[in-house]
Formats: sequence, structure tokens, C-alpha cells
Amino acid sequence: MAEALVKSIKKAFDALDYVMQSSRSGVGATLSDIAESLDEKQTTMRNILKTMEACGYLARKDKLYVPGAKTGDLARTNSREALIKAAAPLLAQAAQKSGESFVLTSVYNGKREVISRYNGSNEVGVNTGVAENKKVYSLVTTRIFLAFASNIEREQFYKTNGLPGNEWLETSDGKLEQALDKLKKAGFAAERNKSLCAYAFPLMDGSGNVLGSIGVYAPAFRINKKTESELLIILSKIADKVNKQF
Repeated sequence: MAEALVKSIKKAFDALDYVMQSSRSGVGATLSDIAESLDEKQTTMRNILKTMEACGYLARKDKLYVPGAKTGDLARTNSREALIKAAAPLLAQAAQKSGESFVLTSVYNGKREVISRYNGSNEVGVNTGVAENKKVYSLVTTRIFLAFASNIEREQFYKTNGLPGNEWLETSDGKLEQALDKLKKAGFAAERNKSLCAYAFPLMDGSGNVLGSIGVYAPAFRINKKTESELLIILSKIADKVNKQF
């Protein structure tokens, strides 16, 4: 005997599939489009879509439904093990060869997560656990992730963590989106202070979804134009190799 399906749940997943497909080829889907494609009344479909929106699986741009922030979380969860497998040996090797400390991070449900850390081989280096013991917007891996995240994912992150404030002075006076756009154009994030220097690149899949970010920390006394350029090249090459696998 065939197992009974919960029709409303099936309708919800069918609607998500339709919206995701519509967003790949256009800008989203209207309520009437979704209802017609699923052969469902608009009143019934509206309630299903409202529930999915409240749960973060769909979002709205004016009258159009688009994939919500949760779809990004699903993509990152599905790619997590493959991401670790692809990035871990490259980061571990880079930590040994360069002597500096590297991190692999991502974002889930609006919260930054350190997936793994790789200590450098230099006798004097940066302890990433200590370096990252500060507010989330101060971290370059957070900044570059948000720079490449969708607007919907950004909004989820802001809702969870609040806005940067003094954690990121370049974003003062309502310039957060401008600062993120600037980082996206540059392709990487950098932070330099008297004690350490940090750099980060995004990790992306073939559909343009941000999967995570990689970063490197080095003591400030060891960084000059040459060593900075070398670290940026190392990170860039790792990011390129990892991204090609997705």
C-alpha cells in the first residue's frame, strides 16, 4: 500500500521548487503563478506561502515570492562535508608552508560558525581562538561572507546579530551596504591593526551561493607589502581550487 502523503506539506515543497526554478530563470513568482502551476486555490496557496515565509524558506520582493534565507542554509548544510574535504588539506598545507594560522568558517541560521582552525608552524603566531574572541562584525570572514550573501541572507544575519555599530567603523552613518558592495568588488576583506593582520576570501558554488569563507591571521610585525601579497595569493588560490569543486 502506498504511504499517505500530507498534501499541504507536499504543496509547500512543490511551491518551493517552483519558486526556486522561477528565480533561476527570472526574478521570482507571483501568488497566481504558483497557485496555477500547482492547480490550487489562491486562498489556500496564500496560507501555505505565508507559513513558508514565516519559517524563512520563502521571502517576498513586492508581489513576487523568492527563495528565503533558509534555502541558503540548506545549500550550506548539504555542502558542508564536501567543503571540509575540499578545503581542509589545502588550508592545513598553507598553515605549514606559510607558518600563519588559517580558519574555515560559514554561517548557519544567521550565526557565524568556525568549521575548523589550522595553526601556523611559526614559533610566534596568532592564536585564532583568541583573535576571534571579539564581536562578529570585527571579523574579516564575516564581512566577506556578507559581501557575497544575498540581500535576504544579509537581513537574516542582521536580525540575528544586530547591526555593526562600532564593530565596523566603515559602516557608520548607514553605509553598511556600501561597505559590503566595496568588499564584493575587491573580492576579499582585510583588517590591519597594531597587533595582527587578517585577510579573508569567500567560498562559492557554481550557482553564485556563498558557502563560507576562509581567512588567515598573521602578527603585524611580520607583515609588509610583500608578505601581505603572498598571503592574499595563497588564499585566492585556495578559494579558486575549492570553488571549482562546487
